Amino acid sequence: MLMTRLPGHVHLSPADPRSWMTRIAEIAALLHSLDLPAKMFRPWTDSWIAPLDGLQVPVDAQKPAVWKAAFGVMAAPPPKDTAVFLHCDLLPVNMLWSRGRITGLTDWNSVHRGARAIDVGHCRRYLAALYSPEWSEQLRSLYESIAGVSLDPWWDLYALLHYDDSGSKWIRGQVAGRRPVDVAGMTSRVEVAVETALRRLG
Repeated sequence: MLMTRLPGHVHLSPADPRSWMTRIAEIAALLHSLDLPAKMFRPWTDSWIAPLDGLQVPVDAQKPAVWKAAFGVMAAPPPKDTAVFLHCDLLPVNMLWSRGRITGLTDWNSVHRGARAIDVGHCRRYLAALYSPEWSEQLRSLYESIAGVSLDPWWDLYALLHYDDSGSKWIRGQVAGRRPVDVAGMTSRVEVAVETALRRLG
């Protein structure tokens, strides 16, 4: 219903990827600047990710050790970070576009307050899965430049790990034929993003 009243359409094949990602980074930074009430986000509770003890290496992982190392990092208590207003499902398929600009966001049923890396990391995971880990890293860099803050690497990794063996099915369904989906390479692309995030944690 909301999408029928807002101008714009889901735009997944940008001719100018950097400009497209800049608009995404800008809307994320704007969203996080809003002082709106919402309950605090709790990892392993307020998300569809598996419980910590239920995380599993994807069956088509090329580097299982990378995933296991990331799961090990998640065993540590989450660090405290500045809590901002979060959409918590900030994915390209939930953004409406018109004339090169984002005109609206849909799917607001998961709003919370928490680390800004949760929102950006979810979008980064999607970009890695659908496009490339390079696009995912570019979004992080653009967001940090626009917002003037660094994303917490623990929370970034937490969001990236919202990927499992059902990920390709869900993403293909959400894309709904709007662009080609390379299902076979999806896990390996997300794996590169996870490995890169691990390196930032040291």
